[in-house]
Amino acid sequence: MKKILLPIDGSEICPKAYEHAKKIAEKFDSEIVIFNAQDLTPPFGWLYDPVISKNEENNPEKIAEKIVKDGMGAFAETGIKVTIKTALGDPATAILEAAKQENCDLIIMCTHGMSRSKRFLLGSVTNKVVLHAETPVLVIR
Repeated sequence: MKKILLPIDGSEICPKAYEHAKKIAEKFDSEIVIFNAQDLTPPFGWLYDPVISKNEENNPEKIAEKIVKDGMGAFAETGIKVTIKTALGDPATAILEAAKQENCDLIIMCTHGMSRSKRFLLGSVTNKVVLHAETPVLVIR
């Protein structure tokens, strides 16, 4: 297990995935790729509002960079080799593509624990990744 993809979204549940990634990476001397993809679908119909897109707080690239850099801090004192990667677009698709591009042996990701009916109606990034990944996926709840 040489490389682990660790998709994170900056939520409070992600540190649980960090701990599992640390243990596995230390045991197998693996590299961790911390990854974040920002969906470009505007939340409130702000499709091409120039004020919103120029605002640093709403810039998807800046948001993704901040999330992965914050996540990298969890590995600062470990000696584990960590790289960061970001993408724009559908998060599930981006995670699957990143796992392929980076030749990852494992994907470790957290889930927010949606109910079965909510997951069916809304979909879940984790669910989509588990269903379509060619790489093993460890889901942390």
